[in-house]
Amino acid sequence: MYIILVLCVAVFAVRAGYFSLFTEPDIPVVVGINRIPSLRGSIYDSDGKLLASDSIIYEAWLDLGYLRLSTSTEQIEKVLRNIEIAFGISYQSLEENLHGTRSFMLLGTSPTNEEMMRKITPLTKRYISLEMQRERLTFKEYGLDRIIGSLDKGGEPLNGLELQYDEILSGKKDGLIRRTLTGAKREEPTNGSDIYLSIDIDLQRMVYEELKKTVEKNMADGGLAILLDSKTGKVLSYAGTYNWDLGLMGIFEPGSTIKPLIYSLALTVGAINEEMTFSCDGRIQPVPGLNIVIRDVEGERHGVQTFREAIINSCNVATVQVGGKIFNTLGRNEMYTALEKIGFGRLSGVDLPGETPGIFPQASTWSLISPYQFPIGQGLGVNIFQMVKALNVFPAGGQFIVPTFLKAIRNEDGFVNVPKKVDGILFSPELVATMLPVLESVVLNGTGTLAQVDGVRIAGKTGTAQKAGPGGYNEETYYALFYGFFPVENPSYTLYIMIDTPKAGVYYGGSVAAPMFASIVKKIYGIDVEKEKYEGIFGWKMPDLTGYTLIDVNEVREIYGIDKLIVHGAGKVMRQFPESGHPLEDYIEVWLGVGETDGI
Repeated sequence: MYIILVLCVAVFAVRAGYFSLFTEPDIPVVVGINRIPSLRGSIYDSDGKLLASDSIIYEAWLDLGYLRLSTSTEQIEKVLRNIEIAFGISYQSLEENLHGTRSFMLLGTSPTNEEMMRKITPLTKRYISLEMQRERLTFKEYGLDRIIGSLDKGGEPLNGLELQYDEILSGKKDGLIRRTLTGAKREEPTNGSDIYLSIDIDLQRMVYEELKKTVEKNMADGGLAILLDSKTGKVLSYAGTYNWDLGLMGIFEPGSTIKPLIYSLALTVGAINEEMTFSCDGRIQPVPGLNIVIRDVEGERHGVQTFREAIINSCNVATVQVGGKIFNTLGRNEMYTALEKIGFGRLSGVDLPGETPGIFPQASTWSLISPYQFPIGQGLGVNIFQMVKALNVFPAGGQFIVPTFLKAIRNEDGFVNVPKKVDGILFSPELVATMLPVLESVVLNGTGTLAQVDGVRIAGKTGTAQKAGPGGYNEETYYALFYGFFPVENPSYTLYIMIDTPKAGVYYGGSVAAPMFASIVKKIYGIDVEKEKYEGIFGWKMPDLTGYTLIDVNEVREIYGIDKLIVHGAGKVMRQFPESGHPLEDYIEVWLGVGETDGI
C-alpha cells in the first residue's frame, strides 16, 4: 500500500473532524500521500507508430484496519452493503476479509479516475483510498512480441528489447500527491525515455505473412526471415514461425549461402586468383584414403569452372578445392582465425539478449575433412544474425556492420539518433566490386532465377543444406535458403530467408526460398499490392497526454489518423479530451499550461 498514515490517532482525528487538537491551525499537515508511478518509456516503430506503452490504472483499496477501529457495527454493515453494490463484491467476502488479518483489500481497478470515483459514495469515501499503478500494453502481432519482449508482474523486463534497453526505458522517479485538509499538492514523476526502432511495422507484417505462406505452401517445419537496411545494418523486419526465437538462440547450417564469403576469403589471402579454373566431374574425395566423397546436387557435372561460374552454379566440387587451397595457404590455425573473423563461432553483437555464438569447432578439434566441409556450409552452426551480418558486407561495400534494432532515443533533450555500429572492414571495396556482378548473375542465370523481379536488379545466393542428426546427414531433410540484396546499383535492402524441412516435393533454396524473396521485393516496391492500415495497440482508447508538448500531441494525432486538434493555452498538456482510457473521437482537445496539475 502506498498511502502513508502519519499517526494513527492523528488520522482518526482528521477523519473524525477533530484535527485542530493535534496541530497548529496555520500549518498544512499532510494526512496522506499517494504515489504516482513513473511511466516506462514508450517503444515506437521507425515511423513513430506505437508498439509498447505504459498507461495508468486506478486501484480502489478498502482500509480494513481503519474500518475495524473507527466504525460501529451498524455503520460497518452500511459501508459493506454500499461496496457490494458499487464493486460487485459479495457481502460475505467483504465480511470475511474484515474479520481476517489483512489491513487492506483491493476492490477493483479502472482505466480512469472518473470511472472509479463514480463507484465511491459519500458513505464509503473515508474508507477507500485510490492508488495509481502502471499497465504495460504491447503490440504482439507478427512476431513483434519476441522482438519487443515482456515484463513480469512486478514490471521487471524479462527479454527482448525491453530488457536490452531497460536503463533507457525504465521510469526514473515516482511522483507524489501529498494530501492535506485543504487540498492536494502534486509532484510529477520523472518518466523513462522513449525508443524508436528500425523495425517498420508494415514491412514486419508483410514479411511475417509471406514467411507463413511459404512455410504452409511447402509443408515446412518452420522458417526465418530477416530484412536489413543494407547501408546501416538496421533491422527493418525479423520474423519467425517457431514458438521460440530460433533465429537468435538456435542454429542451422548455412549451406551454399556461405560460398560468397569463402571465395572472397580465398581471393583476399591469395589462395586463388581471378584467372584460376577448377574441374568438376560431379564428385570429389578431398582427403586421399579417407572414405568421404562430396558430390554436387544430383551428381551434376559442371566441367571446367572459373570462380565466377562456380558461385553462379553453386558448384560444391570447385568450392571444396577452394577450401583446400585456403587450408594450404593459411594452415589450420590461421584458417580458423580467418573464418572466425567472418563471424563464425562468435556473437554477431545484435542488440537482442540471449544470442547463441553458434557452433564452430576450435582448430585443435578439426577433423581431416573439416577444412573441406566448412566452405560448403557443413560442420558449423550459425544463427541468422551472424549470416546476414557477414553477407551484408557485399551491399555495404565491405563494411562489417552489426545488425541492430535501435534507431533513436527520445528524452527530455529531444531526439538522439543512434548511428550504425561497424566492426571494421571485412573485405576491400575492390574485392566487393568484383563479387557484385557474380552475385547478380546468380539471379540472372544461375541457381537463383526464381528470385527475379522485372525492373529490379537483384543479387544473391541460394543454399540447400542437409540437416545433420546423431547418425550424420539426413538425405530427406533440408534447410532451403536464400540471401540477396537490391537494387544492385544502390543497395537498400538485404534479406536472408531460411525454410526448415520443406516436405511438399521441392526443397532447394532456389525453388523454395527464392520465390518468397521475389514476392517480398514486389511488395516493397508496391507491385500489384494494396496497402493495409496500421491499427495500433491503443486503437481502442486514448493515451494519456499529460505532460506532452504540442509537438508530441501532434505526433499522437497523426499516428491515430485524427484530423482535428483544438488547443487552449501554452506549455504542456494539463488536461485533455478524450480523457486517457476513453474511446477515440474525431478530434483531440488539450489545455496547456505550466505548474501543478490537480490531484486525483
